[in-house]
Amino acid sequence: MAITMKRTTAILLASSMLAAALSGCGGAQKSSDDKMTITWLAPYNQGASEGTNAEKLLEEQFNVEIKPLFYPKQNYNDKKTMLLAGGEIPDIIYEMDPSYVANDVSQGFLAQVDYSAIAEKAPSVYENINNEEPKAWLYSRVDGKNYGIPNFNYTNQLGRLGLWRADWLKNVGIDKIPETIDEMHDALLKITTQDPDGNGKNDTYGMSGDISNWHTMFSEVFGAYGVLPYNWMKQNDKVVYGGFADGITDAIDTLAQWYKEGIIHPDFTTDNVFDSGKDKFSGGSVGYINQNGGYIDPNDTGCLAAVTKQLHPEADVKSSKFVKGPNGDSGTQCWGSPCHIVCFGVQVEKDEAKLNKILEIFETLMTDDELLKEVKIGKEGEIWNYRDASKGFAGGIEFVSPYDDGTQLANAGYDPSFNAPSFFVPLTPSRTVYEEFVLEGQDEFIEEYKQAENGHTDLFIKPDVLPSSAKYFENLRTQQINLIVKAIKGEITSAQYLEQFGTIWKNGGGTTLEEEAAELNAEMDTIIEEVCTR
Repeated sequence: MAITMKRTTAILLASSMLAAALSGCGGAQKSSDDKMTITWLAPYNQGASEGTNAEKLLEEQFNVEIKPLFYPKQNYNDKKTMLLAGGEIPDIIYEMDPSYVANDVSQGFLAQVDYSAIAEKAPSVYENINNEEPKAWLYSRVDGKNYGIPNFNYTNQLGRLGLWRADWLKNVGIDKIPETIDEMHDALLKITTQDPDGNGKNDTYGMSGDISNWHTMFSEVFGAYGVLPYNWMKQNDKVVYGGFADGITDAIDTLAQWYKEGIIHPDFTTDNVFDSGKDKFSGGSVGYINQNGGYIDPNDTGCLAAVTKQLHPEADVKSSKFVKGPNGDSGTQCWGSPCHIVCFGVQVEKDEAKLNKILEIFETLMTDDELLKEVKIGKEGEIWNYRDASKGFAGGIEFVSPYDDGTQLANAGYDPSFNAPSFFVPLTPSRTVYEEFVLEGQDEFIEEYKQAENGHTDLFIKPDVLPSSAKYFENLRTQQINLIVKAIKGEITSAQYLEQFGTIWKNGGGTTLEEEAAELNAEMDTIIEEVCTR
C-alpha cells in the first residue's frame, strides 16, 4: 500500500534513528580511496552483508565502491519508506510497484531520467524493454515523465498452473486430469465425498483458496468465465474493470455452489496458496491446489510435488491444464513479463557522472554474459558444477557446499534465477540468456501446458498504473474481495455483490479511475511510439 504524506510524517521521528545508523547514502559521492560510491537498495539477499564476492567483482570491474542495503522482501516497502523519510536516499532504489514510484515521486525522493539518457548510455537495456514489452514504460511514468527503468520476469507472462493428486482422482474413478470447469467440479466433489485417501474418514476437501494474494484467488475459475476480477479489461471494445465485467456473477455463483457443497475448505479465507495452502496439499487435506503447478524437475527435492511424495510415497502429482468454461474461455491472471522498477535517488538527477556510471553497469551486465553469470552464480567449480557438462546449463547445475543451502547461497550474494532480477543484477538478463538456463524438457512442458494465450494480463500490465491508483485502488479492491468472499460463503448473492460494490466503487473514487483508464488506453499507442522511436 502506498504510504501517504500523513503516515510518512508520523514515522519521520522513528526513522531518524534508523537513518543515523546508516552511512554512505545520498550525499556521499566518493569513498576514502577516491572511488565513486554508489548506495544500492533492493529487496533481495536479506541475510547478506557488505563485501560479498558479487559486490567485489562489480567494484573491481567498474572502479566504484558499492554500499549495499539488504532489506527483506516481506516488509521492504515499509523499511524503504522509513529510510527515505529519514533523509537517507540511496542512489539505486528498487521499487516493487508503480504506485510506490508515484508516491515516492510525489514526495521528491526519485530522480527524473529522460528516455534519451537511457537509450544513449544503456542502449541494450533500452532495446530489451522495447522488444519485450514497451507497455512496461508505464510502470516508471508519472505525470508524463520517466522516473526509472522497468524490469522483467520472463516466466510471469505464463499463467501459473494448478496441481492435482492424480492418485486420488484414480481412486474415485477418474482417469484423466480435468479439462473443463464441469469436469473440475465433478473431480473436486468426488475427492470431497468419496474418501480418496482410503482412511475411512471424511477428512478431505477438493481445494482451498487464497484471499491474501488477490491475484491467485480462484483465478483459474474466474478465467474459465473470461474474467479478471481485479484487473482492467477490454470487453466489446470498451475498457471495463473486471469486478463488473461480463461473467463475474457466473464465476461467483459457481464458487458459491462449490462452497455450499463442501468442496472448498472453510480455511480458504485464511489460507495462503504459497504456505498454508501448500501444507494442506502436501499433508493430504486437499486434492487440488492452484498456482503451484509447472514443470517438475526430478532433481528438485524442495518442489511441492516432491515434498508431497516424501510425505505420501503413493502420491502421484500432476499439473493441470487450464480448465475451459461454458464459452470456451480458460486461463488465469498473470503479471506479464514486466515486473517492478529500478529507480534512482533524486540526487542522481544532478549527478550526471553517477547516473552514467550506473547505466554503464546495467548495460555491461546486459551485454557481458560471462560477467553476468559470475555475478549471478559465481565461478564454476568454486560455487557450482554442471549436473551434466555435455548438456551445459540445460542439464541444470548443482551448488557445492555450503552454497547448496539456499540461505547460504543468498547470504553470499548469489541468485540462480536468470528469469528475474536479483540484488546485484537488478535488471533481468536478456531473454537469450534466460533461455540458455531453461532446463531440458521444460520447453516441451511449457508448449503443452502453459500456452501464452492462457496467461491473461491487465490491460495496462498492472492495474495500479493509473494516476489515482495510489489514492483509491487498493481500498476499493480490498472491499471488493470482502464482498466476493461473502458471496462465495452464501452471505449475499452475486447480484447483491454487484449492487453493493457498484455503490462502493462510485463513492470511493472508482469513477475517477474509469476516466483515467479510458484516457490511458487512448494514450497508450502514443506513449509506446514515443519510447520506441528513439
